Amino acid sequence: MKNSSAQMEEIYLKYCIPLKKFAFTLCRNEDLADDIVSETFYRAIKNFDNYREGNLFAWLCTIAKNTYFNHLKKKDNLHDSIDDENFREVAGGDDVEAEVMKREEQRKLSECIGRLSDIEREVVNYRINTGLSFKEIGDVLHKSENWARVTFYRCKEKLKGMMNDEE
Repeated sequence: MKNSSAQMEEIYLKYCIPLKKFAFTLCRNEDLADDIVSETFYRAIKNFDNYREGNLFAWLCTIAKNTYFNHLKKKDNLHDSIDDENFREVAGGDDVEAEVMKREEQRKLSECIGRLSDIEREVVNYRINTGLSFKEIGDVLHKSENWARVTFYRCKEKLKGMMNDEE
């Protein structure tokens, strides 16, 4: 692929929003997600000659993931990604009781997702929060599409069981 500025702009416009969603699933912080996306595109442009034809979005996600991990190492703030309070906002509405119940369900689900293994948590977050296809999840995690599909299904079943145990 030739590294032209028009081509880079096209790539940016196509992948900026999905990449931000991906980055947000990693860090749960809007500002940090923006920084990760900026750094990812900077590194992608700088290293575009190293890109081998394939799934461009998976390549960008890998760069974003490594950027985030580098941030954690530099800042020594591993707990920022675990703190989920800033992630949830109360939606507007008149039915306060329904909103409280919804938030409680979200909290329970978030807690249950937190109890999954790291790889399971990644698969669930990539699928639910980022909307990656199973093929893209497999590419990002260097696994097969079928592995991603089966892992997600097993995680859903495990989460259903955890949620039922919580009641």
